[in-house]
Amino acid sequence: MLVQEVVEEIVEKLPENTTTVVSILRKITQVRDRLMRNYSPAQAQSEVLNQSFDVTVGNGLLNLICPPDSVTEVAIRNAIYTNQTFEDESLDWRRIPLRQFDEREKRPYYYFVAGQIGVYPPPLFDTFYGIKIFYTPVIGELTLDDLNSGTGFEPSFDMLLVYGVLRDIIPGDNDFEMRYQQIYREYTSATSGYERYAVKERW
Repeated sequence: MLVQEVVEEIVEKLPENTTTVVSILRKITQVRDRLMRNYSPAQAQSEVLNQSFDVTVGNGLLNLICPPDSVTEVAIRNAIYTNQTFEDESLDWRRIPLRQFDEREKRPYYYFVAGQIGVYPPPLFDTFYGIKIFYTPVIGELTLDDLNSGTGFEPSFDMLLVYGVLRDIIPGDNDFEMRYQQIYREYTSATSGYERYAVKERW
């Protein structure tokens, strides 16, 4: 559905609509973002981007390219500490955990501070593409310019946005709540990934 169609569905179902289109768009964005923060396993596996950055000696801080809660993983090249590179990617890169200022920890980790992401201990060598940040894409807030675009949500389940907004506007309405819960169950079942990504044992 186009954003315009989602707005029209909401307006049609409201008993006495006094809500502006701008307000409805804001609520659609809130519902969509809330649903997408709770990614199902299938979505979480398919929607990850990454970007690599150069690092310099003694400086483990980089400006964030996304909100901290969008970062899913961070990897470093071993060369930032050893000055050695390998042809084999598995030997050249390693994933590091998130910690917040645990200086007793001897192994490398990453942390967030004041709009930046840091690596501790700081790099010992200048390294091209020394750090790689994996993150989920950030979808912008819907505006009037987006009325003829898609919602940014799973197209087969745009009615989930409709009923999500309706239950937020009229919280006590059981019909809206029941319909939302029914579509939400269908959505989580369809996107859980368990049927499509079943692991077959070989032994």
